[in-house]
Amino acid sequence: MPEGYAGLAGEAQTLAEWIVARHPQRPQSTALAATIAAEGGDQETAATLWRAQLERHPETAEGWYRLGLYAVKEGRDGEAAEWLERARRLDPNLPDIQGHLGRCLLKLDRFDEAAIVLEPAIGDDRGGAVRLFHLGHARLRQGKNTAAQAAFQGAIDRAPSYTGAWYGLATALARLGLADDAERALTEFRRLKADDAGTAARNLSRDDSARMRRLLAGWYAAAGRIAALDGDHNEAEALRLRGATVDLSASSSTAPPATAAGEGH
Repeated sequence: MPEGYAGLAGEAQTLAEWIVARHPQRPQSTALAATIAAEGGDQETAATLWRAQLERHPETAEGWYRLGLYAVKEGRDGEAAEWLERARRLDPNLPDIQGHLGRCLLKLDRFDEAAIVLEPAIGDDRGGAVRLFHLGHARLRQGKNTAAQAAFQGAIDRAPSYTGAWYGLATALARLGLADDAERALTEFRRLKADDAGTAARNLSRDDSARMRRLLAGWYAAAGRIAALDGDHNEAEALRLRGATVDLSASSSTAPPATAAGEGH
Protein backbone atom coordinates (compact mmCIF):
# COMPACT_ATOMS: atom_id res chain seq x y z
CA MET A 1 0.00 0.00 0.00
CA PRO A 2 1.20 3.58 -0.68
CA GLU A 3 2.65 5.32 2.38
CA GLY A 4 4.25 8.64 3.34
CA TYR A 5 2.04 11.31 1.81
CA ALA A 6 0.57 14.65 2.88
CA GLY A 7 -2.99 15.61 1.96
CA LEU A 8 -5.28 14.25 -0.74
CA ALA A 9 -3.14 15.52 -3.63
CA GLY A 10 -0.03 14.00 -2.06
CA GLU A 11 -1.81 10.71 -1.54
CA ALA A 12 -2.90 10.65 -5.18
CA GLN A 13 0.64 11.33 -6.41
CA THR A 14 2.01 8.62 -4.12
CA LEU A 15 -0.57 6.15 -5.41
CA ALA A 16 0.43 6.96 -9.00
CA GLU A 17 4.12 6.35 -8.30
CA TRP A 18 3.38 3.22 -6.31
CA ILE A 19 1.13 1.52 -8.87
CA VAL A 20 3.68 1.97 -11.68
CA ALA A 21 6.49 0.61 -9.50
CA ARG A 22 4.39 -2.24 -8.12
CA HIS A 23 2.76 -3.38 -11.38
CA PRO A 24 5.01 -1.99 -14.13
CA GLN A 25 4.05 -4.60 -16.73
CA ARG A 26 0.41 -3.58 -16.73
CA PRO A 27 -0.65 -0.88 -19.25
CA GLN A 28 -3.49 -0.12 -16.84
CA SER A 29 -0.88 1.15 -14.37
CA THR A 30 0.32 3.72 -16.90
CA ALA A 31 -3.27 4.75 -17.62
CA LEU A 32 -3.98 5.28 -13.93
CA ALA A 33 -0.74 7.13 -13.18
CA ALA A 34 -1.17 9.39 -16.22
CA THR A 35 -4.77 10.15 -15.29
CA ILE A 36 -3.72 11.15 -11.77
CA ALA A 37 -0.90 13.33 -13.08
CA ALA A 38 -3.15 15.11 -15.59
CA GLU A 39 -5.86 15.69 -13.00
CA GLY A 40 -3.23 17.24 -10.75
CA GLY A 41 -2.18 19.64 -13.50
CA ASP A 42 1.07 17.83 -14.35
CA GLN A 43 0.35 17.30 -18.03
CA GLU A 44 4.04 16.91 -18.84
CA THR A 45 4.39 13.84 -16.61
CA ALA A 46 1.14 12.41 -17.98
CA ALA A 47 2.38 12.84 -21.56
CA THR A 48 5.75 11.27 -20.69
CA LEU A 49 4.02 8.22 -19.23
CA TRP A 50 1.85 7.77 -22.32
CA ARG A 51 4.80 8.23 -24.71
CA ALA A 52 6.72 5.52 -22.87
CA GLN A 53 3.68 3.27 -23.11
CA LEU A 54 3.32 3.94 -26.85
CA GLU A 55 6.97 3.08 -27.46
CA ARG A 56 6.23 -0.36 -26.05
CA HIS A 57 2.70 -0.72 -27.41
CA PRO A 58 2.08 1.67 -30.35
CA GLU A 59 -1.44 0.31 -30.87
CA THR A 60 -2.64 1.64 -27.51
CA ALA A 61 -5.55 3.79 -28.66
CA GLU A 62 -5.98 5.60 -25.35
CA GLY A 63 -2.36 6.75 -25.44
CA TRP A 64 -2.83 8.59 -28.74
CA TYR A 65 -6.19 9.86 -27.51
CA ARG A 66 -4.71 11.35 -24.33
CA LEU A 67 -1.73 12.87 -26.14
CA GLY A 68 -4.20 14.42 -28.57
CA LEU A 69 -6.24 15.94 -25.74
CA TYR A 70 -3.09 17.32 -24.08
CA ALA A 71 -2.06 18.87 -27.40
CA VAL A 72 -5.50 20.50 -27.69
CA LYS A 73 -5.03 22.14 -24.29
CA GLU A 74 -1.64 23.48 -25.37
CA GLY A 75 -2.98 24.83 -28.67
CA ARG A 76 -1.03 22.38 -30.83
CA ASP A 77 -4.03 21.62 -33.01
CA GLY A 78 -2.11 20.05 -35.92
CA GLU A 79 -0.52 17.42 -33.68
CA ALA A 80 -3.79 16.99 -31.81
CA ALA A 81 -5.71 16.22 -35.00
CA GLU A 82 -3.07 13.73 -36.14
CA TRP A 83 -3.06 11.86 -32.82
CA LEU A 84 -6.83 11.94 -32.37
CA GLU A 85 -7.32 10.58 -35.89
CA ARG A 86 -4.88 7.77 -35.12
CA ALA A 87 -6.76 7.03 -31.90
CA ARG A 88 -10.08 7.01 -33.77
CA ARG A 89 -8.79 4.49 -36.29
CA LEU A 90 -7.65 2.21 -33.47
CA ASP A 91 -10.80 2.60 -31.37
CA PRO A 92 -13.77 4.62 -32.66
CA ASN A 93 -15.53 4.15 -29.30
CA LEU A 94 -13.19 6.30 -27.21
CA PRO A 95 -15.09 8.96 -25.22
CA ASP A 96 -16.34 11.61 -27.68
CA ILE A 97 -13.43 10.95 -30.03
CA GLN A 98 -15.44 12.29 -32.98
CA GLY A 99 -16.30 15.47 -31.11
CA HIS A 100 -12.71 16.14 -30.06
CA LEU A 101 -11.37 15.45 -33.55
CA GLY A 102 -14.09 17.53 -35.20
CA ARG A 103 -13.33 20.55 -33.01
CA CYS A 104 -9.63 20.24 -33.84
CA LEU A 105 -10.33 20.15 -37.55
CA LEU A 106 -12.50 23.26 -37.23
CA LYS A 107 -9.64 25.13 -35.57
CA LEU A 108 -7.45 24.12 -38.50
CA ASP A 109 -10.04 25.47 -40.99
CA ARG A 110 -10.60 21.94 -42.26
CA PHE A 111 -14.36 22.39 -41.93
CA ASP A 112 -15.35 19.95 -44.69
CA GLU A 113 -13.47 17.18 -42.88
CA ALA A 114 -14.91 18.35 -39.57
CA ALA A 115 -18.46 18.00 -40.88
CA ILE A 116 -17.72 14.49 -42.18
CA VAL A 117 -16.39 13.46 -38.76
CA LEU A 118 -19.11 15.13 -36.68
CA GLU A 119 -22.32 14.38 -38.58
CA PRO A 120 -22.41 10.58 -38.10
CA ALA A 121 -21.62 10.97 -34.38
CA ILE A 122 -24.69 13.00 -33.38
CA GLY A 123 -26.53 11.48 -30.42
CA ASP A 124 -29.50 12.37 -28.22
CA ASP A 125 -27.46 13.25 -25.13
CA ARG A 126 -25.62 16.38 -24.02
CA GLY A 127 -22.60 15.18 -26.00
CA GLY A 128 -24.79 15.12 -29.08
CA ALA A 129 -25.73 18.73 -28.43
CA VAL A 130 -22.06 19.73 -28.30
CA ARG A 131 -21.30 17.88 -31.52
CA LEU A 132 -24.27 19.54 -33.21
CA PHE A 133 -22.98 22.92 -32.03
CA HIS A 134 -19.64 22.32 -33.72
CA LEU A 135 -21.34 20.85 -36.79
CA GLY A 136 -23.33 24.09 -37.00
CA HIS A 137 -20.09 26.06 -37.10
CA ALA A 138 -18.74 23.77 -39.81
CA ARG A 139 -21.89 24.38 -41.86
CA LEU A 140 -21.55 28.15 -41.39
CA ARG A 141 -17.98 27.94 -42.67
CA GLN A 142 -19.24 25.95 -45.67
CA GLY A 143 -21.86 28.59 -46.40
CA LYS A 144 -24.66 26.10 -45.72
CA ASN A 145 -26.75 28.38 -43.54
CA THR A 146 -29.95 26.32 -43.56
CA ALA A 147 -28.00 23.25 -42.45
CA ALA A 148 -26.28 25.38 -39.81
CA GLN A 149 -29.67 26.56 -38.51
CA ALA A 150 -30.84 22.96 -38.24
CA ALA A 151 -27.69 21.92 -36.39
CA PHE A 152 -27.85 24.74 -33.84
CA GLN A 153 -31.60 24.16 -33.34
CA GLY A 154 -30.88 20.47 -32.77
CA ALA A 155 -28.32 21.38 -30.12
CA ILE A 156 -30.87 23.62 -28.38
CA ASP A 157 -33.54 20.91 -28.55
CA ARG A 158 -31.19 18.59 -26.65
CA ALA A 159 -29.85 21.26 -24.26
CA PRO A 160 -32.17 24.32 -24.09
CA SER A 161 -29.75 26.32 -21.93
CA TYR A 162 -26.80 25.83 -24.32
CA THR A 163 -25.68 29.46 -24.51
CA GLY A 164 -23.32 29.16 -27.47
CA ALA A 165 -25.89 27.32 -29.57
CA TRP A 166 -28.30 30.26 -29.25
CA TYR A 167 -25.61 32.60 -30.58
CA GLY A 168 -24.89 30.22 -33.45
CA LEU A 169 -28.61 30.01 -34.23
CA ALA A 170 -28.86 33.82 -34.24
CA THR A 171 -25.93 33.97 -36.68
CA ALA A 172 -27.47 31.40 -39.03
CA LEU A 173 -30.88 33.10 -38.94
CA ALA A 174 -29.34 36.50 -39.66
CA ARG A 175 -27.49 35.09 -42.67
CA LEU A 176 -30.79 33.65 -43.91
CA GLY A 177 -32.38 37.10 -43.68
CA LEU A 178 -34.67 36.16 -40.78
CA ALA A 179 -33.92 39.26 -38.73
CA ASP A 180 -36.76 38.99 -36.18
CA ASP A 181 -36.01 35.35 -35.41
CA ALA A 182 -32.31 36.16 -35.17
CA GLU A 183 -33.00 38.94 -32.66
CA ARG A 184 -35.12 36.61 -30.51
CA ALA A 185 -32.32 34.04 -30.48
CA LEU A 186 -29.79 36.74 -29.62
CA THR A 187 -31.96 37.94 -26.73
CA GLU A 188 -32.05 34.42 -25.31
CA PHE A 189 -28.28 34.17 -25.75
CA ARG A 190 -27.76 37.36 -23.71
CA ARG A 191 -30.06 36.11 -20.94
CA LEU A 192 -28.29 32.77 -20.68
CA LYS A 193 -24.87 34.41 -20.79
CA ALA A 194 -25.79 36.53 -17.76
CA ASP A 195 -26.98 33.39 -15.95
CA ASP A 196 -23.73 31.60 -16.85
CA ALA A 197 -21.68 34.39 -15.27
CA GLY A 198 -23.59 34.02 -12.01
CA THR A 199 -23.16 30.24 -12.00
CA ALA A 200 -19.41 30.55 -12.61
CA ALA A 201 -19.06 32.94 -9.67
CA ARG A 202 -20.90 30.51 -7.38
CA ASN A 203 -18.78 27.58 -8.55
CA LEU A 204 -15.55 29.43 -7.71
CA SER A 205 -16.57 29.49 -4.06
CA ARG A 206 -17.20 25.75 -3.75
CA ASP A 207 -14.94 23.44 -1.77
CA ASP A 208 -13.20 21.09 -4.20
CA SER A 209 -12.20 18.54 -1.56
CA ALA A 210 -15.37 16.44 -2.02
CA ARG A 211 -14.62 16.02 -5.72
CA MET A 212 -11.01 15.11 -4.96
CA ARG A 213 -12.17 12.48 -2.49
CA ARG A 214 -14.44 10.92 -5.11
CA LEU A 215 -11.62 10.87 -7.65
CA LEU A 216 -9.15 9.37 -5.20
CA ALA A 217 -11.64 6.67 -4.18
CA GLY A 218 -12.06 5.77 -7.85
CA TRP A 219 -8.30 5.64 -8.36
CA TYR A 220 -7.89 3.28 -5.40
CA ALA A 221 -10.64 1.08 -6.89
CA ALA A 222 -8.78 1.05 -10.21
CA ALA A 223 -5.51 0.20 -8.47
CA GLY A 224 -7.28 -2.66 -6.71
CA ARG A 225 -8.44 -4.07 -10.03
CA ILE A 226 -4.89 -3.90 -11.36
CA ALA A 227 -3.61 -5.77 -8.31
CA ALA A 228 -6.32 -8.40 -8.78
CA LEU A 229 -5.21 -8.93 -12.39
CA ASP A 230 -1.80 -9.95 -11.01
CA GLY A 231 -3.38 -12.24 -8.43
CA ASP A 232 -2.62 -9.96 -5.46
CA HIS A 233 -6.07 -10.29 -3.92
CA ASN A 234 -5.11 -9.21 -0.40
CA GLU A 235 -3.51 -6.09 -1.84
CA ALA A 236 -6.57 -5.50 -4.02
CA GLU A 237 -8.86 -5.68 -0.99
CA ALA A 238 -6.63 -3.31 0.99
CA LEU A 239 -6.73 -0.79 -1.86
CA ARG A 240 -10.50 -1.10 -2.13
CA LEU A 241 -10.91 -0.51 1.60
CA ARG A 242 -8.63 2.52 1.50
CA GLY A 243 -10.75 3.96 -1.28
CA ALA A 244 -13.90 3.41 0.75
CA THR A 245 -12.27 5.17 3.69
CA VAL A 246 -11.25 8.16 1.56
CA ASP A 247 -14.83 8.73 0.41
CA LEU A 248 -17.55 6.82 2.20
CA SER A 249 -20.09 7.89 -0.43
CA ALA A 250 -18.09 6.48 -3.36
CA SER A 251 -18.18 3.03 -4.87
CA SER A 252 -16.20 1.45 -7.67
CA SER A 253 -19.32 1.57 -9.85
CA THR A 254 -19.71 5.35 -9.63
CA ALA A 255 -16.18 6.65 -9.12
CA PRO A 256 -14.21 7.75 -12.22
CA PRO A 257 -11.04 5.67 -12.69
CA ALA A 258 -8.78 5.84 -15.72
CA THR A 259 -10.37 4.52 -18.89
CA ALA A 260 -7.98 1.60 -19.25
CA ALA A 261 -7.56 0.77 -15.56
CA GLY A 262 -9.02 -2.58 -14.69
CA GLU A 263 -9.47 -3.74 -18.27
CA GLY A 264 -8.24 -7.28 -18.61
CA HIS A 265 -6.22 -6.91 -21.78
